[in-house]
Amino acid sequence: MKKFGILFAALIMMATSASAQNVTVRSGEHDGYTRLVLNVPPNTGWTLEQRKNGARLRLALDAATFQTSAVFSRLTTNRLASISQPEPGGALELEFGCACAASAFLYRDSMIVLDIAPGAFLPPLLVDIPPPVKRTAKKATTESYKDAQLAALDLPLLEHGLKDQLSTRFLQGADRRLLGLNLTPVGPRSSAPPDAARLPTGLSGNIRLTSVLDDLQDVLNAELQQFDNKPTCITTSELGFAHWSGDEPFSAQVSALRTGLFKEFDRIDENKALRLAKLYAFNGFGAEALAALALSEAPSEELDRIEFVAQLVDDKPIKPPHPFSGLQRCDSDAALWAVLSEGTLAPDADVEAIEQAYGSLPNHLRRQFGKRLSEILVNAQQLEAARRVIRSVDRIEQSTSASTAHAKAIVAAAEGNDVREEELLTEVVSSPKATPNAPVALARLVEKRWGERSAVTSKELELAASFAVEYRRSNLGPMMARTHAIALSLSQDFEPAFDIILNLPNGQDRTRAFNRHFHLLSERSDNVTFLRQAFHVMQMSKTPALSTDSAIAVGDRLAALGFADQAIDLTNRAEDQTHKTERARVRAKAALLSGRPHKALMELDEDKSDEARALRAQALGRISDFAAAAEIMKDLGQGEAANRLYWLAGLPDDTVEPQGGKYAVLNQTTQALLDTPARQLEKPLMDAEGLLENSETTRERIIEMLNAVNLK
Repeated sequence: MKKFGILFAALIMMATSASAQNVTVRSGEHDGYTRLVLNVPPNTGWTLEQRKNGARLRLALDAATFQTSAVFSRLTTNRLASISQPEPGGALELEFGCACAASAFLYRDSMIVLDIAPGAFLPPLLVDIPPPVKRTAKKATTESYKDAQLAALDLPLLEHGLKDQLSTRFLQGADRRLLGLNLTPVGPRSSAPPDAARLPTGLSGNIRLTSVLDDLQDVLNAELQQFDNKPTCITTSELGFAHWSGDEPFSAQVSALRTGLFKEFDRIDENKALRLAKLYAFNGFGAEALAALALSEAPSEELDRIEFVAQLVDDKPIKPPHPFSGLQRCDSDAALWAVLSEGTLAPDADVEAIEQAYGSLPNHLRRQFGKRLSEILVNAQQLEAARRVIRSVDRIEQSTSASTAHAKAIVAAAEGNDVREEELLTEVVSSPKATPNAPVALARLVEKRWGERSAVTSKELELAASFAVEYRRSNLGPMMARTHAIALSLSQDFEPAFDIILNLPNGQDRTRAFNRHFHLLSERSDNVTFLRQAFHVMQMSKTPALSTDSAIAVGDRLAALGFADQAIDLTNRAEDQTHKTERARVRAKAALLSGRPHKALMELDEDKSDEARALRAQALGRISDFAAAAEIMKDLGQGEAANRLYWLAGLPDDTVEPQGGKYAVLNQTTQALLDTPARQLEKPLMDAEGLLENSETTRERIIEMLNAVNLK
């Protein structure tokens, strides 16, 4: 019995390991690129295939299923237009909404990080490199012949220089992981075999050894490791940020430093100028700190660091390189300033050091940087660290500010808590002190409502309209105009929404609003409004291109309204490489509309969905193969439709449930009419009486059949 239990447990473990694996796909929007993160089991093989306007990610998992439902809830650009998986275990298909390219890397052996950034798609260059020439068998030669060959060489080889260059190239190839070095173990060894050929000496040094990868250095920079030296870390004691302010009141410290700022003959005290700038920056006065630094004329590394912190606390744009570039990996306070300036968490970032440095900041800086840091951590899928940062802000705030509520909403969205996210975003939007968080929160809330296809309130619609006017001349202008247009579409005010979209400047906001609007237009508008706007766009040459999802929605609506050619044009575009089955389904509907059932059957050949099977039955009915169509409808559980097709096929015996339906009755009546009446030829009078009765019964059944099909 014990052996049987062990065997049963082993079988359960084997079945569990063979089951499908869900791979969650998370998303984040960054300055200049869109990031997707996939959690995979350790040592999982993967490949990323580039193609025009898209990419394909394959995992070495037989039954992997990508969970992509929450990908678009946190994206605000149109770099990623659609994401899909044709079938479990298949590749993840990505379609871009811009001229972008994808790159990916493995982080901590369990996270595939995929970035989508603007760039040109280039075909792989290494495929055109010819393979190495195979070595041919050496011919037996005499020693004198070898000497003659060596003497005939024109190439000026250097005995030592060539070896140095070869060694350098080998080391570079090993660093780039293009080759492995099998080093000789430590110990005495002969430097050269006894029969090695001696190279001539005294030759000119005009040889430079290169490889084909040197010419591809810039093109393949995503695949080849560069040899840039990492910057030296700045220690916490060297930066000394905690000592930039003393224990005395701020006013007393400023007064003392300003009093001693000028020495004899109005000369600046450089030391006091730097201390004054540090004091201002520590207390959040960035402009004053920069003014104090302007008094100093001696450039130094310390001055650069103070200037950097002053610009950061004043939310001024910082252009790399800066003193903290590339220092997120450091186990010091420098990691915090580096991540705040760069806006994204580096793969080698020391998250623990960043949290410790943030916890040591004064309260006013923790309130200022809390939202920014938590959002960076959420985008990097460091949810627990983001929660700790927000809890740290909660402990020092008497009441939750709009900035903190917005940060909590971002964390709730990453957790998939839609109810909590909506509550927090609504709180931010309705707060009278929410500026400048309210516009961004409203944009997130409207995007969430669009994803759920829920309506916006009249107050939210009014806020969107007012924010669009208020911020029309700022960087938030296009985003707020897009938000206003989507809010109008959700309220089914399609005409003003379409006018706003047409007046938006070209860019990601216009493209995103355009596709969101046409999705809703296809789903909710009346036929006249839909056709007017759809054909208006088709006639214009300077409108954004519909994404694959939007093209399918519009094409499906056009096919339902009888516009077969336009539906085929929208779902048969060369640039669309994803959602193949959905596009084929729309083309099949259009083919049926245009009287081409065989074309429809070809489009549906690889689609096994119920909708495709119903379309296949419709196409089979068009070519009078009613029996095959009836079998399909029977499998789909549509008994009445199957009975109708059985009746048209002349197979009344094959009726299915429901037996009391119209076509079931027709089948029974047809079968009764086909039955041969019983004859009594030996009794003519009784035979004639039977024929009269059968004639009357037949007449009644024909009337019953005509009534069943509504024929009077």
